[in-house]
Amino acid sequence: MDAKYSDATPSGLEDVEREKERQERVAAEEAALADAAKKKAAVSSVLWSALLTVIKLIAGISTNSLGLLSEALHSTLDFVAAGITCLAVRISSQPADERHPYGHGKAESLAALAETVLLVITCAWIVIEAVDRLFFSAGSVEPSWWAFGVVIISLAVDISRSAMLRRVAREHKSQALEADAMHFTTDIWSSAVVLAGLTCVLLASRTEPGSLPHLILTRADAVAALGVAGIVLMVSWNMARNAVLTLMDGGMSEETRKVRAALASNAPAYPARSVRIRESGARHFVDLVVSAPSDLRVDMAHEIATMLENVVRGVLPDADTTVHMEPEDENHRDLYATSYRLASLHGLMIHNLRLVMQDDGMHVEVHIELPDDMPLVEAHEKVTAYETDLRRRVGAVYVVSHMEPQGCRSHDTAPAVSLDDVTRSIKKAMQSSPLCEPHHIHVHTGDDGTTVTFHCRSDATTVREGHAFATRLERSIRADLPDIGQIVIHVEPQPRS
Repeated sequence: MDAKYSDATPSGLEDVEREKERQERVAAEEAALADAAKKKAAVSSVLWSALLTVIKLIAGISTNSLGLLSEALHSTLDFVAAGITCLAVRISSQPADERHPYGHGKAESLAALAETVLLVITCAWIVIEAVDRLFFSAGSVEPSWWAFGVVIISLAVDISRSAMLRRVAREHKSQALEADAMHFTTDIWSSAVVLAGLTCVLLASRTEPGSLPHLILTRADAVAALGVAGIVLMVSWNMARNAVLTLMDGGMSEETRKVRAALASNAPAYPARSVRIRESGARHFVDLVVSAPSDLRVDMAHEIATMLENVVRGVLPDADTTVHMEPEDENHRDLYATSYRLASLHGLMIHNLRLVMQDDGMHVEVHIELPDDMPLVEAHEKVTAYETDLRRRVGAVYVVSHMEPQGCRSHDTAPAVSLDDVTRSIKKAMQSSPLCEPHHIHVHTGDDGTTVTFHCRSDATTVREGHAFATRLERSIRADLPDIGQIVIHVEPQPRS
């Protein structure tokens, strides 16, 4: 099991609670920094919107350019939208209370939806005026270099502002700031369209009045305004859709898929029956329903829940997770799943698990991966604790485990070999091995060949060294008995004097 998800091992509830308190403290500090950054970005957006609104309005009135006037109205609504965003960011940063147990994060989604409504109203006015000028009463547009300067300044400001808002929105997962960033990204394109329209009108002054080029160029300003409306409507639709999905607790299918995959990979012993995710501002709220043994103690269930929370946090770092456990079907309990479940609780990674029913009861053989520099005494104590739990939970009368450095795997199979041949070969191989005192020798013959398991003692000080001795011993036995299948050697430290 990855260390990232093994915080909730049986080391005591106090350690689990301390780690949880530390994580909550770190999360609170990060949330405070995120709120400060979002507020700063929102206030900056309001100030720039006010400035652009004033200069565009003056330029539009002085030139009678519908493109510039539409941009001025657009910037006016930008100012209102930025104010709404600023207010929403302040509200969303407030902590949860009795009336809002999930916090105030959805204020940002409401702000994004309000911005969409304002943009649609703007587009409706722009379209009506543009159609009127195109087909009924074309106004006289008088472009000036000052008007061009205003549009260029607007472009520079919007490029800088949208980049800043997008960075803060992505860093702190703010839907309101993301809507603002999209809003001002459309301003970049719309300002570019207006600039092209003004250029066409300027060129029209150099053509013969009444000619086709003159007619086309003088209508370019209105066409530019329609281009602005089209861009704004397209982005408004995306903003509205995302806001409505969040308000209706939808749109989390990709996050749900990732959480399910993480649970299946890191906690397969506790299958997820249900995963529900809802988003509120920068936070995710996750409800899990998992299967668990019906005889779990309360303290153990709490540790398992903490482990599952850590798995979810690996996918959604800001997640507030609630875990509900339901008893698994006792009539169909999977002993293999139980064995892997216990391994995860002990912080162990296992493979080559075999459960064999013998005349005297259940025999369990398992390979356990451990850090290669872990002291052998510590490793043996950790493995022994797992074996003890395994005997109790699956009713095993005999458990043998093979300790090896992480990453080692063996999958050899072979025909049957007799117990006498195996015992003779082990004693012969022991004569040239630093391992000694072979005991608990067992031979199991199944469809996949013969498996030999036994215990022995060693003066090795680390898992790496003990595994190296066991590997050499296994090679010696296999050289003597080439038809043997799997060999599981449990290395124990010498008894303490």
